[in-house]
Amino acid sequence: MADEKRTRCINIDWLEVYVLESNDRYPCNADYFRRQGYFVKEREYGTRVYKEMFTIVDADDNPLVEIRRNPASGPASFQGLVEQSSHIRLPNWVLYQGNPVEFLREFLLKNDYIFKRIYRIDICHDFEYFDSGDAPGKFVRRFLQGKFRKINQCELTAHGRDSWNGQQFNSLSWGSRSSMVSTKLYNKSLELKQADNDKPYIKTCWMLHGLIDNPCSMTKQDTNGNLYHPDIWRLEFSMKSEADGWIIIDMQNGKRVKKQAIPHRLEQFDAKDKLWKRFRDLSLHYFQFKHTEYIGAQNSLAEIALTSVDSQADRKLQRKDRCRDKVLYKWNDMSDFRQLSAAPAPSKPNSSDDTLRRRLIQYKISHPQERIRVACDEILKDIERVQSFRYVPMGDPKERMTLQIALQRRLGGDMRDILEIIAEVKALLEKDEIF
Repeated sequence: MADEKRTRCINIDWLEVYVLESNDRYPCNADYFRRQGYFVKEREYGTRVYKEMFTIVDADDNPLVEIRRNPASGPASFQGLVEQSSHIRLPNWVLYQGNPVEFLREFLLKNDYIFKRIYRIDICHDFEYFDSGDAPGKFVRRFLQGKFRKINQCELTAHGRDSWNGQQFNSLSWGSRSSMVSTKLYNKSLELKQADNDKPYIKTCWMLHGLIDNPCSMTKQDTNGNLYHPDIWRLEFSMKSEADGWIIIDMQNGKRVKKQAIPHRLEQFDAKDKLWKRFRDLSLHYFQFKHTEYIGAQNSLAEIALTSVDSQADRKLQRKDRCRDKVLYKWNDMSDFRQLSAAPAPSKPNSSDDTLRRRLIQYKISHPQERIRVACDEILKDIERVQSFRYVPMGDPKERMTLQIALQRRLGGDMRDILEIIAEVKALLEKDEIF
């Protein structure tokens, strides 16, 4: 039986490049971009490396491009920078819409920048369960208990919470600060709940990929129609400029099969399917696990039960390359990649509306009169309707209207795939059947 097609939520989460300003355009400072018609916000102070830092914003004051330039003369760590050196980074929300790599390339070309190298790029995959069916939280707990052993990147950092009922870990990271590639597995939905800015563009992206049904409440329906709050985890690889030409060695049953040098160029990351290929390459090398097994271990249940009381100190670990693989991902071509053509702006939630919502719920529960409870429900629906505007892009009017209507239908109980609803709404808009 063929493997089912999987919707992959794969994105770039950080993109920063090192460039040189051309002699014809130098200096490409804030005043230069103002003369070109850009909206620019300057920071009063620079960084440890660069004297100037400013952000190009859109008409609604949302950041589009962050630029650091004018190198400071400093210690040996600054060697290699020249007078025309600059670092350019795309803000997080820009990375979740359209084609951010193409957007960056066009910006560099338009302003005659000379591209030198990718300084840092992060690739992330968001999911509720691994392809194997493992829940990430349980996998993390079992890994820390020693059930599995990781190949490569032995330096580990764990973050979580220690309580009377037990320990709960929500973040693991492998690799040191100096590593050309670092790996991180963490509970992204928990991070968004704790953050001041809950990044509505990420939640809208999750809705598009079916990870959640309602971005306002962060809920989803299970197979029985019951609402629940899914824990969305993120596996993220962060690559520095040193990763150019890094070598991948495919391992199959402990045998080295193929060496492959992976280039570190923008064209390797300018499409979703390319991102998934890079993610696969990284996972095969930096996210590979083995079952913890011991020399002379028995296979039958009876023998395992009889030997389970033996002290682990008296047992010798089997070599990693002889242990069974812990399969988490299914690497095949049956993957579907979706992308927002326009993402919601990075707005912050309205705390007063959240307070009103909580009080209305409490008042509704405690009030005996049915008409009052119905009135509370109507106000709560309107609050959710207003909140839903945060998850709709502010750009193209048609795109905004389409996603807004589709979101309202989802909130109203239409549980079809969000892309199916969007396609229906677009067809109705083209026929002028929605006003």
